[in-house]
Amino acid sequence: MKMALERLHDPVLENDWHAVYLASELKDQPAGVIILGERVAIYRSSKGVHAMQDLCVHRGAMLSRGWVKNDILVCPYHGWQYDSSGQCVCIPAQPQGERIPPRAKAMTYACEEKYGFIWVCLGEPSGPIPHFEEFANPEYHPIPCGPYKVQAAGTRVIENFTDFAHLMFVHQDLLGHPDYAELPDYEVIKEADRIYIENIPIFQPVAHSGSDKKEGTTYVYRKEIYRPLSGRLTKADPSNGQALWIMLTVLPVAAEECVVFMLVSRNYAYDVDDANFKHFQDIVFDQDAKVIETQKPELLPLDLQVELNHRVDRFSIAYRRYLRELGVVVGTI
Repeated sequence: MKMALERLHDPVLENDWHAVYLASELKDQPAGVIILGERVAIYRSSKGVHAMQDLCVHRGAMLSRGWVKNDILVCPYHGWQYDSSGQCVCIPAQPQGERIPPRAKAMTYACEEKYGFIWVCLGEPSGPIPHFEEFANPEYHPIPCGPYKVQAAGTRVIENFTDFAHLMFVHQDLLGHPDYAELPDYEVIKEADRIYIENIPIFQPVAHSGSDKKEGTTYVYRKEIYRPLSGRLTKADPSNGQALWIMLTVLPVAAEECVVFMLVSRNYAYDVDDANFKHFQDIVFDQDAKVIETQKPELLPLDLQVELNHRVDRFSIAYRRYLRELGVVVGTI
């Protein structure tokens, strides 16, 4: 049974950029994605990538089920043709030369390709997609990971990203170990557009692919939340200067459903197959998702009295306050 989508409204997320698709997968055919309950058709032309409401204004067919012809998106139902501005430029059943109704126009959205992803903003972008050299520079072998579909609020995924105490249990013998569960004290640094923490040492039983460590090693973390549903981290090995960088960004599909994309890059072991790093990330996020999908309440409480918080939750508490100050509605209670 097909469930009706509820269009979600959020004064912040509607004006944010969301990674919605792997750029390598968007080829000759259009694709359909869902952002905040809104169906969006994306497609590639000779001029770049484009996004519009996945709805033909004629009889409501999904434009993403159509095709691209001479840079024009064609509806699969009656063949109506839309250019990248959303204007219908051809109605095949209409006599040639007859004026096309001005209302024959699809709603378009800002769309860009960056970091190996297709990004879409439903509203007025609050700013450009941020530039991070570690992900933009091909020398660092940036590897797109995902999409990972999660039956949970995107806010729960990001809060999990801020959390260190789960590494020793959810990712036991991979990213952490219970014998090294004690965490150091740390300070959350807040700036106008982001919150972050740094210099957090975590013992990892298995060093990353390409490391010169035969067994485990201690990585020093820096984590940053730079948008409500986007963050990045650095894992550095001070003994050899090796650094691994991860970007995580979440597409809010519905209040309790999201799609996660990641980007992994590094400054070492360029001779190691990139697939090794992607496989590692696939395993780690699958472990995360299995827990995140069980959390109650499903939406993230911004009232700090709803759940029991501890000193080690300082960064996740700061994230909740950050969401409240921004005015984020979707994914929160």
